[in-house]
Amino acid sequence: MHTTSQPRYAQMIDKAARTPRDEIRQSTLGHREALDELWEIWNQCKVANWDGYDAFAVEQETYSRAYALIDSLPLNFPRPSIGAEPDGHLTLEWYKSPTRTLSVSVDPEGFLHYAGLFGPSQRHGKLVFFSTAPDELIRLVQDV
Repeated sequence: MHTTSQPRYAQMIDKAARTPRDEIRQSTLGHREALDELWEIWNQCKVANWDGYDAFAVEQETYSRAYALIDSLPLNFPRPSIGAEPDGHLTLEWYKSPTRTLSVSVDPEGFLHYAGLFGPSQRHGKLVFFSTAPDELIRLVQDV
């Protein structure tokens, strides 16, 4: 007897639908390199004082939100550089030149704090992240 809430055939259909998407996301079209870099940064910064200057630990929730954000970016999207901040947030950065760059700070509550240089103009603000990359973030990266 099958004890899960989904019938067996529904589980098979779900797995078949997810497998190609998951394989693409793991490929160079997807976000595997960025997610690997995110893991490495988080693994180094998940303890307090990771920088030797009293930095806060990067919480698992912050890592999970950054992972979900990267994973929700469109396929073949420009890859961000990843870093950690002393306040315990993770940073995604898209850099084209000193005057065309965008930095997005991911916090554990699901807010994305951003600042960017777009030629002669600058923009900054805060976006809410639920489960998909906000359209405004996509536009900002495209403007870089």
